[in-house]
Amino acid sequence: MFKRIIILISFLYYLLPSLSIGQDKKETIQFDSMSVSIGTFSRNESVKTAVFSFKNVGSEKLVFYGASGDCGCISVAYPEKPIKPGKKGKITVTYDGTRKDPGKFSHKIYFSTNARPSHFTLRLNGEMTKN
Repeated sequence: MFKRIIILISFLYYLLPSLSIGQDKKETIQFDSMSVSIGTFSRNESVKTAVFSFKNVGSEKLVFYGASGDCGCISVAYPEKPIKPGKKGKITVTYDGTRKDPGKFSHKIYFSTNARPSHFTLRLNGEMTKN
């Protein structure tokens, strides 16, 4: 019985440090703002663009794997090349309200990266009027 306890303790002693690797890695993306308002605009000007600026504050290159909006009216352009530590980047989000009814809106944009956390959400707000 004592031998089993010693084996278990030895196993945990060697296993636990490997499980915590990367757990203390800090978030590598720092945004100027996680939410951007494109304001109030007329239906005649129904395509609007917003820019989210960020900085890689981590110690490794930042890689974007993908992005999607919660609506077909959202298109996203994100950096295709890795962002070096300490460097800045931009994410461009375009709202196309051509087929939308006038009114206030709030849409989410989802991203996947190699950062911690690996998934994050940005928000785009605005209001489209009839004319």
